[in-house]
Amino acid sequence: MKHPNMDREHLTETLRRAGFLNLHVEEACSRSGARVLGRRIGKDRATTVWRSLLAVRESTGFHPLLTPLPPSMLVAGELAEPDVFDDRAVTAPREVVAEVTAAALADALAYAGEPDEAEEWRAEFDPQRLAQKILPEPEPVRIREFLPDWLCLVETRDGWSVPQLLPGYPYAPNWEHGPEGRPMLDSDHVAFLHTWHDRFRAELLFVSERVLMLDVARPPQEPLAVAEAAIEQYAYCPDASDPVTYAKRQSQNRTWQFAWD
Repeated sequence: MKHPNMDREHLTETLRRAGFLNLHVEEACSRSGARVLGRRIGKDRATTVWRSLLAVRESTGFHPLLTPLPPSMLVAGELAEPDVFDDRAVTAPREVVAEVTAAALADALAYAGEPDEAEEWRAEFDPQRLAQKILPEPEPVRIREFLPDWLCLVETRDGWSVPQLLPGYPYAPNWEHGPEGRPMLDSDHVAFLHTWHDRFRAELLFVSERVLMLDVARPPQEPLAVAEAAIEQYAYCPDASDPVTYAKRQSQNRTWQFAWD
């Protein structure tokens, strides 16, 4: 929904105050009718400007987003499943996350070759047991494929809603952790981002074709909460990781990155 007091001049002034000079803004419109504006930006100042625009999101009605893609490409993504969006991603996101997480465990158990392997998966999906492996200090975050060539503004006050407005970004190929083995829906992205925002103040920072990053103001620190988040992170993006790795390297940190191969 468009912000009633927002116009191009207001946005331009907001961007100018954020440090833009010789402003040139590209504009596109998503399928839902939300405007997406963007300007090229250097990597050295991208995160700083993103934070300044996030701070005024309520007054502008636009969520800032770093990306290698211009607005014209962001609005042209392919729908994961046309005409399918689970509204619980907005009204009851933890229900969706719980269903996907349960499906991820069922999938892991189905492919477990030996009883010991199945028991190992059960242990990794058990928050109480996984919490015993939490390190006092997380390992250093390893960020890759962070290429913020564009600073875009998406017309919404809720960063977690951006995957609904820009379907197809990010794209999660070979992901079949949904109930009954279905592929990832745009509403799955929204549900995970929504519940993490509510619990940890996680804000959508960066999106590319197959990478998503969150800036997390209050990441979990208590071992059980860290374990619960790590299990969800694995269910969301199982490529090249597992719940233990997420718990040791990412869940307690302020930057979360997900990459689908």
